[in-house]
Amino acid sequence: MKYLFRLARRPSEVAGLLLVLALFWLAHRADLLERFFAFSRAHEDWELDEIFSLVAVAALVAPLLLWRWNRSLARAHGETAAAQAEAQRVALHDPLTGLPNRRGLHHRLRDAARTGRALTLLLLDLDRFKPVNDLRGHDAGDELLCAVAGRLRRIVPEDALVARLGGDEFVVAAGGACGPGRGAALAEHVLRGLSEPFDFDGWSASISCSIGIADGEEGVPPPELLRRADQAMYRAKQAGRDGWARYDAALGEALRVRAALEHDLRRALAEDRITPFFQPIYDLPGRRLRGFEVLSRWNDPERGYVPPDLFIPLAEELGLIERLSEQVLDRACAALTGWPTDLPISFNLSPRQFADASLPRRVLGILDRHGLPGSRLEIEITERAVLADLEVARRIIAQLAAVGVRISLDDFGTGTSSLAILTQLPIDRIKIDRSFIAEVDLLPERGKIVSGVLALARSLGLDVTAEGIERDEELAFLAERRCALGQGFLLGRPQPAEGVAAMLEAEAGRAAEALRAAV
Repeated sequence: MKYLFRLARRPSEVAGLLLVLALFWLAHRADLLERFFAFSRAHEDWELDEIFSLVAVAALVAPLLLWRWNRSLARAHGETAAAQAEAQRVALHDPLTGLPNRRGLHHRLRDAARTGRALTLLLLDLDRFKPVNDLRGHDAGDELLCAVAGRLRRIVPEDALVARLGGDEFVVAAGGACGPGRGAALAEHVLRGLSEPFDFDGWSASISCSIGIADGEEGVPPPELLRRADQAMYRAKQAGRDGWARYDAALGEALRVRAALEHDLRRALAEDRITPFFQPIYDLPGRRLRGFEVLSRWNDPERGYVPPDLFIPLAEELGLIERLSEQVLDRACAALTGWPTDLPISFNLSPRQFADASLPRRVLGILDRHGLPGSRLEIEITERAVLADLEVARRIIAQLAAVGVRISLDDFGTGTSSLAILTQLPIDRIKIDRSFIAEVDLLPERGKIVSGVLALARSLGLDVTAEGIERDEELAFLAERRCALGQGFLLGRPQPAEGVAAMLEAEAGRAAEALRAAV
């Protein structure tokens, strides 16, 4: 029995032993053994001795079985607890760097919020990480991420938390006295620390980062604090990278306005509210109408007129420019079919669109849908649109030109490679940017540039359109130097399709009247 008590380690095992001993003690007190012996002698044919022996042996073996069963349960419980702890650790930590992941960060931030601990949050995005992956492969990229994680742990305060959100984004959460000075000083320290090269076996990497700072405030939950740091980080990237920006009320309001504008833009596209306006293009020597440039206009029921220099860059950033452009071009072509003229329209494409090899198929599909020949369309491109991939640009232009679509180089003179593009691509026309046309008669430098561009175009056999003509003196300067085409508020303002149709009908009436008078 002493041996059994030494083996018993859990309360349930001890209870089992005590129960067996209690049963033996009660049997002894009640003379149950003597009575059972007498009863068995009276009923020898029942073989009660054997049954009693089995019961006695079972009573002695039961504590051992119970002990082994409890030990198995304890072992299984321990293994389950360890597995649960490991699963919890994996769920809360990044497997590559060992840092807390996004979920683990939220857990830590919630714990800090419960204790009322003030926090300053820094969200870091590595600026030159992708070239490492592209040049050396993802294994090298992973090695660099681990090195960044290790360096961050070394350079931040001991009580600060370092986490990895995913990709090349990290977070530093620092407690203690918060305020503008603390976050800025810590951000500068991190920038300096990460600016030192990372040396590996046979190669090295130099990176920088953009940092968004958000200071904890009473009543601001952790997810909101992280969102603010993320928004500040994007402001730092927009400012030129390798720096930091702080979230403040002004940034919050700007982001709220932007989010509302984004929502309304998506709704406007869904409801087909972006409409084409048409600015007339004239032959300058004879002031004859030669075509129209299609411009996108958005007149929102609640916002009113939204400037294109506000919503078009937003559409490009959100990846909506393809949808916007195709809607506007489709509506412009539909309007074109109802006009009593065969004048062409010109349409501007963004650099993002011109990088898509399927662009010709979609543009020509719109023309086919409205039964228009390619000669009724001129595509305007910028230097930036073609420089990203010159071979793709060359193939796109060739496919469009094959069906008669003309190509013009917009904003000529504002880039650094416009002349090289003229020699490598089949451009039909160049458009002199309005920044050179404004006060061209008053500023000799601009006059020389415009005169040089016109002479270059004539030598290459290219037409020229001058944009942004707003004064009689500018028009006279261009006409004197034999600029073929022009557009601007002086010649005609953009107007909707209905206005163009009325204008064309009026001009057709005047032409018919003049013809009758001549006859």
